[in-house]
Amino acid sequence: MCDVAELYERANSAASKGCGCSYELYVQKLTREIDHTASQLTPDQAAALQEYARQKGDYAPDAEEGHLEGFCCHGIEYGCCPAGCDAPEEDEWESEDEEAARIALNQEIMAEIEAEEELARLSAIAVRDAQVLDRISSIRRRLAA
Repeated sequence: MCDVAELYERANSAASKGCGCSYELYVQKLTREIDHTASQLTPDQAAALQEYARQKGDYAPDAEEGHLEGFCCHGIEYGCCPAGCDAPEEDEWESEDEEAARIALNQEIMAEIEAEEELARLSAIAVRDAQVLDRISSIRRRLAA
């Protein structure tokens, strides 16, 4: 059985790096670390780790991904974020047409990736088939001799 306290402390250490003074960013990073670690465990060990993290209080898998108005994605007020996040201007918000174009582009990219994966899969099958046919040929030559 894994030591959930030790796994939690490892995730805590990893989440603490680079989060600065933003509690919200720390919670996001800790939650991702816990979920990533849990994905590599058996279901009962994963549940134990996630329950332990919930009891500690900073694990928030159900938190909304959206951010509060007036705050950047790091949970810091616009203009105060060390990452340089500034409030977007009114005309910077995307229109519905831009959003639709971005969705269409994303779908096109995903289709290309799927086509490349299928091509790679078929290529691997062709290589295996060639190896099998070579082996069959060598067996037939030995039998014929």
